[in-house]
Amino acid sequence: MRIFLSVLLMLYVLEAQSIDNLVEQALKKHPSLQSIHYRLSSMDERIAKTQLWENPDLSFFVNDIQFEEPFNRSLEPMQFQAVNIKQKFPWFGKLAARKTYAQEQKNVVLDSYEAARIELAKQVKMTAYTVKELEARMAVLRSYQHLAKENIEIYTATISTEPKSHTASISAELSLFKINIQLERYTALLQSQKEKLGYLTQQDIKTVSGKQGIERPLSLDHYLARYEHNPTYRMKLSQNRAAFANSSLVDLEATPDPYVQMGYFNRNSYPDYGSVTIGVSLPIYGKETLNSQIAKKEALSAKSDVMDYKAFLQSEIRSNYARLNEAYRIYRIIQEKSLPQLSHMLELQASAIKEGADLFTYTQTLEQQLALEEESLSIKAEYLRTKATLHALIGEI
Repeated sequence: MRIFLSVLLMLYVLEAQSIDNLVEQALKKHPSLQSIHYRLSSMDERIAKTQLWENPDLSFFVNDIQFEEPFNRSLEPMQFQAVNIKQKFPWFGKLAARKTYAQEQKNVVLDSYEAARIELAKQVKMTAYTVKELEARMAVLRSYQHLAKENIEIYTATISTEPKSHTASISAELSLFKINIQLERYTALLQSQKEKLGYLTQQDIKTVSGKQGIERPLSLDHYLARYEHNPTYRMKLSQNRAAFANSSLVDLEATPDPYVQMGYFNRNSYPDYGSVTIGVSLPIYGKETLNSQIAKKEALSAKSDVMDYKAFLQSEIRSNYARLNEAYRIYRIIQEKSLPQLSHMLELQASAIKEGADLFTYTQTLEQQLALEEESLSIKAEYLRTKATLHALIGEI
């Protein structure tokens, strides 16, 4: 029997995974990251593409087709057939500007990839902390369930059948029913959170291992000094640089690219000859000026977006830091003051029950301690989730 239990315990431990391991698996397997990775890998081809000229135009031309003799090409000197090739030449500086713009676009995708990794890691951590919170709540409820059953049995066996005693016994049983109902709710919630965690990590989740402690938060300045590491903020900066690179490119595009066209003309009964044409499109309708103004305003919009997100990010850091400190202080009060006092009261009342004391008072104290235990677990999970959010805000996994 002991061997069988040992094997079961080993299997349980093997199935349990630490939060760090879950984060690692999610970053390796989640398809949303793979999708961005493929987009990122395509940016190198986009950059190479910017350095290529436009394809030349090739045309074949037959002139002066006489309807009376459409296949006779020797009627007059004007009759010829020609081959033309036309090549547009990019204006000096345009290729470099296109490359710079494409490189900035790649930086945007790269930063979005890092932002997605940070967000995925945060979601895995927060969901895992919720799973551990629910498991801990259920363990506490089961221990109180067992304790309440024992004391009800002791109380029933040691007291006389008085109406007051019967009422206290019913009250204790009702409290036990509440625990059973809460267990059912937590079971359903736990299953849904495990399903969410399974999606995030792309694997089946049995349980989450590892203990997470609560320690005094670092200073607010520690987090504020690292806001620039936030990947979304870095992505905004890259978008800003890309917008200004595009504005510079559009300014250059306002100058039309010249083209050269060369042709070879063949005549059946007369000498052949060639031609060379140099041309350029005329920007006389003002579209280029409008495009330039649009690009400049979009660049200014991107710059304002950076400033707005910077203020928002610093506000989020301060807000989450305040919640982290609040959770830390409340947890210490519960652990160091409230729970020890209630535990002492519960011990005294449990001893008194054996001598026939009122079960109703004991049940009330038990419910208070249970509520505090759950509050402690809730605050601890809130602390850990908030800490994970703060780490994500400063670009840490």
